[in-house]
Amino acid sequence: MESIFNGIENQKIYQKIVQQIRQLIENGQLKPGDRLPAERELAQLLGCSRASLREAFRVLESEGVLISKHGEGRFVQDIHPLVMSYRFDQVDLLKQSAILSFLEAREALEPKIAELAAVRAREEHILRLQQVIDNMKVALKDKENEVSQDSAFHLAMAEASQNFVFVTIMRTNLTTIRQIRQATLIQVTRYEQSIAEHQAILEAIKKRDGRLAAEMALRHIQNLKASTMAALKDNNTKEEGTP
Repeated sequence: MESIFNGIENQKIYQKIVQQIRQLIENGQLKPGDRLPAERELAQLLGCSRASLREAFRVLESEGVLISKHGEGRFVQDIHPLVMSYRFDQVDLLKQSAILSFLEAREALEPKIAELAAVRAREEHILRLQQVIDNMKVALKDKENEVSQDSAFHLAMAEASQNFVFVTIMRTNLTTIRQIRQATLIQVTRYEQSIAEHQAILEAIKKRDGRLAAEMALRHIQNLKASTMAALKDNNTKEEGTP
Protein backbone atom coordinates (compact mmCIF):
# COMPACT_ATOMS: atom_id res chain seq x y z
CA MET A 1 0.00 0.00 0.00
CA GLU A 2 1.37 3.41 -0.99
CA SER A 3 2.35 5.57 1.98
CA ILE A 4 0.30 8.72 2.67
CA PHE A 5 3.33 10.30 4.37
CA ASN A 6 5.96 12.44 2.59
CA GLY A 7 9.65 12.97 3.33
CA ILE A 8 10.58 15.96 5.52
CA GLU A 9 13.07 18.73 4.68
CA ASN A 10 15.88 19.46 7.14
CA GLN A 11 14.51 22.75 8.52
CA LYS A 12 12.43 22.92 11.67
CA ILE A 13 11.75 19.28 11.11
CA TYR A 14 9.36 18.65 13.99
CA GLN A 15 7.20 21.60 12.91
CA LYS A 16 6.98 20.19 9.40
CA ILE A 17 5.93 16.85 10.84
CA VAL A 18 3.23 18.58 12.89
CA GLN A 19 2.04 20.44 9.81
CA GLN A 20 1.92 17.29 7.69
CA ILE A 21 -0.03 15.26 10.26
CA ARG A 22 -2.48 18.12 10.71
CA GLN A 23 -2.95 18.29 6.94
CA LEU A 24 -3.55 14.54 6.72
CA ILE A 25 -6.27 14.94 9.33
CA GLU A 26 -7.78 17.93 7.54
CA ASN A 27 -8.05 16.14 4.20
CA GLY A 28 -9.43 12.98 5.80
CA GLN A 29 -6.51 10.66 5.16
CA LEU A 30 -6.14 10.32 8.92
CA LYS A 31 -9.43 10.09 10.82
CA PRO A 32 -10.40 10.18 14.51
CA GLY A 33 -9.50 6.84 16.04
CA ASP A 34 -6.88 5.95 13.40
CA ARG A 35 -3.64 4.45 14.68
CA LEU A 36 -0.38 5.98 13.42
CA PRO A 37 2.43 3.71 12.24
CA ALA A 38 4.92 2.61 14.89
CA GLU A 39 7.51 5.25 15.80
CA ARG A 40 10.43 3.57 14.00
CA GLU A 41 8.37 2.92 10.87
CA LEU A 42 6.96 6.45 10.77
CA ALA A 43 10.42 7.99 11.22
CA GLN A 44 11.59 6.00 8.20
CA LEU A 45 8.55 7.03 6.12
CA LEU A 46 9.13 10.69 6.95
CA GLY A 47 12.90 10.49 6.59
CA CYS A 48 13.47 12.09 9.99
CA SER A 49 15.02 11.20 13.32
CA ARG A 50 12.93 9.65 16.07
CA ALA A 51 13.88 12.61 18.28
CA SER A 52 12.22 15.03 15.83
CA LEU A 53 9.22 12.76 15.56
CA ARG A 54 8.85 12.62 19.35
CA GLU A 55 8.99 16.41 19.55
CA ALA A 56 6.18 16.61 16.97
CA PHE A 57 4.19 14.08 18.99
CA ARG A 58 4.62 16.20 22.12
CA VAL A 59 3.13 19.20 20.32
CA LEU A 60 0.19 17.28 18.88
CA GLU A 61 -0.53 15.45 22.13
CA SER A 62 -0.44 18.70 24.13
CA GLU A 63 -3.03 20.11 21.70
CA GLY A 64 -5.22 17.04 22.09
CA VAL A 65 -4.88 16.07 18.42
CA LEU A 66 -3.09 12.79 19.16
CA ILE A 67 -3.32 10.47 22.14
CA SER A 68 -0.76 7.92 23.29
CA LYS A 69 -2.07 4.59 24.58
CA HIS A 70 0.43 2.54 26.55
CA GLY A 71 1.41 -0.61 24.72
CA GLU A 72 -0.78 0.22 21.73
CA GLY A 73 0.76 3.26 20.05
CA ARG A 74 -0.46 6.72 19.10
CA PHE A 75 -3.89 7.47 17.73
CA VAL A 76 -5.79 10.41 16.31
CA GLN A 77 -8.00 11.59 19.16
CA ASP A 78 -11.70 10.69 19.05
CA ILE A 79 -14.26 13.50 18.78
CA HIS A 80 -16.03 14.42 22.03
CA PRO A 81 -19.81 13.79 21.80
CA LEU A 82 -20.62 17.41 22.77
CA VAL A 83 -18.87 18.80 19.68
CA MET A 84 -19.79 16.12 17.14
CA SER A 85 -22.31 18.39 15.37
CA TYR A 86 -20.08 21.47 15.19
CA ARG A 87 -18.80 22.66 11.82
CA PHE A 88 -15.14 23.26 12.68
CA ASP A 89 -12.27 21.93 10.62
CA GLN A 90 -11.03 18.56 11.84
CA VAL A 91 -7.94 19.76 13.73
CA ASP A 92 -9.91 22.46 15.56
CA LEU A 93 -12.59 19.90 16.33
CA LEU A 94 -10.00 17.61 17.91
CA LYS A 95 -8.60 20.49 19.96
CA GLN A 96 -12.06 21.44 21.22
CA SER A 97 -12.73 17.78 22.04
CA ALA A 98 -9.56 17.70 24.14
CA ILE A 99 -10.60 20.86 25.99
CA LEU A 100 -14.00 19.44 26.93
CA SER A 101 -12.54 16.10 27.97
CA PHE A 102 -10.00 17.89 30.14
CA LEU A 103 -12.70 20.04 31.76
CA GLU A 104 -14.73 16.92 32.58
CA ALA A 105 -11.65 15.41 34.22
CA ARG A 106 -11.04 18.63 36.15
CA GLU A 107 -14.60 18.53 37.50
CA ALA A 108 -13.53 15.35 39.28
CA LEU A 109 -9.95 16.34 40.15
CA GLU A 110 -9.93 19.99 41.19
CA PRO A 111 -12.47 19.79 44.03
CA LYS A 112 -10.23 17.12 45.61
CA ILE A 113 -7.13 19.23 44.98
CA ALA A 114 -8.81 22.22 46.67
CA GLU A 115 -9.98 20.04 49.57
CA LEU A 116 -6.46 18.74 50.18
CA ALA A 117 -5.00 22.22 49.82
CA ALA A 118 -7.34 23.47 52.55
CA VAL A 119 -5.99 20.79 54.88
CA ARG A 120 -2.32 20.74 53.87
CA ALA A 121 -1.37 24.18 52.55
CA ARG A 122 1.52 25.83 54.36
CA GLU A 123 1.70 29.58 54.82
CA GLU A 124 4.01 29.97 51.81
CA HIS A 125 1.46 28.16 49.63
CA ILE A 126 -1.31 30.52 50.73
CA LEU A 127 0.89 33.55 50.14
CA ARG A 128 1.75 32.25 46.67
CA LEU A 129 -1.91 31.72 45.79
CA GLN A 130 -2.81 35.22 46.94
CA GLN A 131 0.09 36.68 44.98
CA VAL A 132 -1.10 34.95 41.81
CA ILE A 133 -4.61 36.39 42.28
CA ASP A 134 -3.14 39.86 42.86
CA ASN A 135 -1.12 39.43 39.64
CA MET A 136 -4.31 38.44 37.80
CA LYS A 137 -5.92 41.71 38.85
CA VAL A 138 -2.95 43.67 37.53
CA ALA A 139 -2.90 41.67 34.28
CA LEU A 140 -6.40 42.62 33.10
CA LYS A 141 -5.00 44.59 30.14
CA ASP A 142 -2.44 41.96 29.16
CA LYS A 143 -4.15 38.95 27.52
CA GLU A 144 -1.11 36.66 27.46
CA ASN A 145 -0.23 37.49 31.06
CA GLU A 146 -3.86 36.93 32.08
CA VAL A 147 -3.72 33.38 30.76
CA SER A 148 -0.32 32.73 32.35
CA GLN A 149 -1.41 33.92 35.80
CA ASP A 150 -4.68 31.98 35.64
CA SER A 151 -2.77 28.79 34.88
CA ALA A 152 -0.32 29.59 37.68
CA PHE A 153 -3.13 29.57 40.26
CA HIS A 154 -4.19 26.00 39.46
CA LEU A 155 -0.60 24.78 39.49
CA ALA A 156 0.01 26.55 42.82
CA MET A 157 -3.13 24.98 44.29
CA ALA A 158 -1.95 21.53 43.19
CA GLU A 159 1.39 22.23 44.89
CA ALA A 160 -0.50 23.27 48.04
CA SER A 161 -2.24 19.88 48.04
CA GLN A 162 1.23 18.33 48.45
CA ASN A 163 0.25 15.50 46.14
CA PHE A 164 2.87 15.07 43.42
CA VAL A 165 0.44 13.31 41.08
CA PHE A 166 -1.86 16.35 40.98
CA VAL A 167 1.16 18.60 40.42
CA THR A 168 2.35 16.43 37.53
CA ILE A 169 -1.12 16.41 35.94
CA MET A 170 -1.32 20.21 36.09
CA ARG A 171 2.19 20.72 34.74
CA THR A 172 1.65 18.22 31.94
CA ASN A 173 -1.61 19.87 30.87
CA LEU A 174 -0.64 23.55 31.11
CA THR A 175 -0.94 23.89 27.32
CA THR A 176 -4.53 22.67 27.41
CA ILE A 177 -5.30 24.93 30.37
CA ARG A 178 -3.97 27.91 28.40
CA GLN A 179 -6.08 26.96 25.37
CA ILE A 180 -9.18 26.95 27.58
CA ARG A 181 -8.32 30.35 29.02
CA GLN A 182 -7.66 31.86 25.60
CA ALA A 183 -11.07 30.64 24.45
CA THR A 184 -13.04 31.81 27.49
CA LEU A 185 -11.31 34.83 29.01
CA ILE A 186 -11.95 37.10 26.03
CA GLN A 187 -14.43 39.35 27.84
CA VAL A 188 -13.29 41.46 30.77
CA THR A 189 -16.45 40.59 32.72
CA ARG A 190 -15.72 36.84 32.50
CA TYR A 191 -12.11 37.41 33.56
CA GLU A 192 -13.24 39.49 36.54
CA GLN A 193 -15.70 36.73 37.46
CA SER A 194 -12.89 34.19 37.20
CA ILE A 195 -10.73 36.24 39.59
CA ALA A 196 -13.61 36.33 42.09
CA GLU A 197 -14.02 32.55 41.79
CA HIS A 198 -10.32 31.99 42.45
CA GLN A 199 -10.48 34.29 45.46
CA ALA A 200 -13.46 32.33 46.83
CA ILE A 201 -11.47 29.10 46.55
CA LEU A 202 -8.52 30.70 48.34
CA GLU A 203 -10.70 32.12 51.14
CA ALA A 204 -12.01 28.61 51.81
CA ILE A 205 -8.43 27.30 51.86
CA LYS A 206 -7.45 30.03 54.31
CA LYS A 207 -10.34 28.95 56.57
CA ARG A 208 -9.12 25.34 56.34
CA ASP A 209 -12.61 24.42 55.14
CA GLY A 210 -12.03 21.50 52.78
CA ARG A 211 -15.70 21.01 51.93
CA LEU A 212 -16.20 24.67 51.02
CA ALA A 213 -12.94 24.75 49.03
CA ALA A 214 -14.10 21.72 47.02
CA GLU A 215 -17.48 23.34 46.42
CA MET A 216 -15.93 26.60 45.21
CA ALA A 217 -13.50 24.72 42.94
CA LEU A 218 -16.33 22.71 41.39
CA ARG A 219 -18.40 25.85 40.84
CA HIS A 220 -15.43 27.49 39.11
CA ILE A 221 -14.89 24.55 36.74
CA GLN A 222 -18.61 24.33 35.96
CA ASN A 223 -18.70 28.05 35.13
CA LEU A 224 -15.60 27.58 33.00
CA LYS A 225 -17.23 24.68 31.18
CA ALA A 226 -20.36 26.75 30.54
CA SER A 227 -18.23 29.61 29.18
CA THR A 228 -16.33 27.18 26.97
CA MET A 229 -19.53 25.75 25.52
CA ALA A 230 -20.89 29.25 24.93
CA ALA A 231 -17.68 30.23 23.11
CA LEU A 232 -17.84 27.07 20.98
CA LYS A 233 -21.45 27.73 20.01
CA ASP A 234 -20.64 31.34 19.16
CA ASN A 235 -17.67 30.33 17.00
CA ASN A 236 -19.70 27.60 15.33
CA THR A 237 -22.45 30.10 14.48
CA LYS A 238 -19.84 32.34 12.86
CA GLU A 239 -18.47 29.37 10.90
CA GLU A 240 -21.96 28.52 9.62
CA GLY A 241 -22.48 32.12 8.58
CA THR A 242 -19.23 32.24 6.63
CA PRO A 243 -19.94 32.23 2.87
